[in-house]
Amino acid sequence: MSINHRTEAEKHLSQASYVNGPQQHPVDPIATDFHLRMAAVHAQLAAGETAAADAASTRHALATYRSVLIQHIGGGLAHSKGDEAHEHALGLAKHLDSIGLNVDREVDTYIDQYGEITARDAWLSPTDRRAKWDAEHPCPF
Repeated sequence: MSINHRTEAEKHLSQASYVNGPQQHPVDPIATDFHLRMAAVHAQLAAGETAAADAASTRHALATYRSVLIQHIGGGLAHSKGDEAHEHALGLAKHLDSIGLNVDREVDTYIDQYGEITARDAWLSPTDRRAKWDAEHPCPF
């Protein structure tokens, strides 16, 4: 069972604030001290939950950005009709490699799953692909 620490902290603060009479003295000083200490503990735990949620959110965002980059590079390599567009996708992949974010294997997997050509051929420029195809499939006439 999960505990909402923020709610528990607010509950303990509310219970610690009970006063009696016009002098505003706590009804039970010992109970007030206990509730204030419990509120502090729950407030600390609530802060940790927020940090954990922020870290999980950041991890999810990074995984999403990586996935988008892989799809963008894979689409650019596999579906570009001109050498300039292909060079942009290839340049992005090389830049990511240079900063330690190699995505080549994931790009290959993406191209093999969704591309119309093999991943091996996708890394070739469209001009080189056409030349390779022409060499492999000579004109019978």
